[in-house]
Amino acid sequence: MFSGKTTRLIELYNYSECITSEKIAVKPLMDNRYVAHHIHSHTGLQLPGHRISKPEELYPLISSEVKEVFIDEIQFLGSNITGVVLDLTLQGIRVVAAGLDKDFKDLDFGPMPELKKWANNHIKLTAKCQVCGKTADKTYRNSDSDSQILIGHADIYEARCETHWNEGMNGRL
Repeated sequence: MFSGKTTRLIELYNYSECITSEKIAVKPLMDNRYVAHHIHSHTGLQLPGHRISKPEELYPLISSEVKEVFIDEIQFLGSNITGVVLDLTLQGIRVVAAGLDKDFKDLDFGPMPELKKWANNHIKLTAKCQVCGKTADKTYRNSDSDSQILIGHADIYEARCETHWNEGMNGRL
């Protein structure tokens, strides 16, 4: 969290050589942060986007003009997203996705391991530890919820370095 994944996705969308009618952006329906029909970064960048509850809902959104699909928070779309992404790429559609590869327990998050196997390019972003300011690649959750999926902001999540993530998770795993 807080590493700039959505910001990078929006930048890639904006710098794409495709015109607007040749690309679409989507996010999971469950991501109800900010505005419903826009993909928003924590820094305030945004772009219009569709909301889908399951991967198969991408198909009706894709016209014959679409050459690129941008997916935010892909980890929330479940295991079926892998097959849909592979199908789209076989149709010649470029898929660009952003998502967390690990959850707050540092376990693989949903479809991410499988998606990373098939990716042509993988960009790993880091944040700054909210305790010490060092490089952070862990997500710490300030909540008693044990569910892998819990939508939230800085009120629930912090970026942490391994040392401070371990301190926070001591006795919780």
